[in-house]
Amino acid sequence: MIIMGDDGFDPYAWHVGDPSDWGDGLAGVPDIPYMGYLHNGDDDEENDSDTIIDSRFIKRDEYSKKAWDYYLEFKEEDALYYIDLALDLDKSHSNNWNIKAIILEGMKRYQESEECYNRSLELSKSNVVYDNKARMLRAWAGHLLSESREKPNGLATLEEALEKNSNAINALSQGGEESIERFLSQKRVIESNIKYEKEYQKNVETLKTYDKSELFTIAGRQFYKINMQLTPGMSLKLVKEPDNEFDKDAIAVYVEDRKAGYVANNNYTKFELTSSASELQSKIKNVAHGEYLVYLLRLTDPEYPDIQFYIGRIIK
Repeated sequence: MIIMGDDGFDPYAWHVGDPSDWGDGLAGVPDIPYMGYLHNGDDDEENDSDTIIDSRFIKRDEYSKKAWDYYLEFKEEDALYYIDLALDLDKSHSNNWNIKAIILEGMKRYQESEECYNRSLELSKSNVVYDNKARMLRAWAGHLLSESREKPNGLATLEEALEKNSNAINALSQGGEESIERFLSQKRVIESNIKYEKEYQKNVETLKTYDKSELFTIAGRQFYKINMQLTPGMSLKLVKEPDNEFDKDAIAVYVEDRKAGYVANNNYTKFELTSSASELQSKIKNVAHGEYLVYLLRLTDPEYPDIQFYIGRIIK
């Protein structure tokens, strides 16, 4: 995340909307007079007040510089401490809110980061801040996309990710200069995941209408090249292989007398609502018949299946 944009925006230079003493002189020397800047030789009471004001903003700039230095060193907690000190001295400084937003994003505190970006933009509209906000929202959407994979039903999380992506695109439309293509690409990925997640959840609900003892997962299809698409209702034949050198409980699965794989026999290869080959040993004869039910698929990326299961049902 950066705050120096293609337009030459410098976080430590004065910009329209900044207090006039915010300059690139980080030692605290203001570029232009601000609120009666103290001139040499003035010692009256009014100038004493101005000295206090100047000292406050000098300290503000020092804290802001420290915060940014700590952020660049990946010391977000220290960075947050100093940017809060700067904001305590001057809550009207738009770029310090921008810096705080960047720090919070680095800590994955996205909601707070968005609030700080909004505060910065309320004080001063900036293409760089709009871009930063859009990038943060895109990162937030990506975080939610990954988080959805860890949930039994990730649909609500995916829909939230799509909302953050839409907000990011909206931020760009308000004044950002970042290329929109990466944001549109992410939108397509999220929409694809939503489509597959809806289908996945629908199929899971279908499986719940059966008893677990009826269901099995077909594993190892990649090792048996059958040039046919499995379709719901397709006949399957299950054949026990007690002499199998790898697994005495092995049960082969055939489609039209061609081996299509095996009944999955461990928790890594079978779907949780189905029985393993070992569990089916006492429940079926040496040869049993079944039907293909459904294909379960969840995606992290449209091109790379993350979770996929072929599910069959024993008929007799």
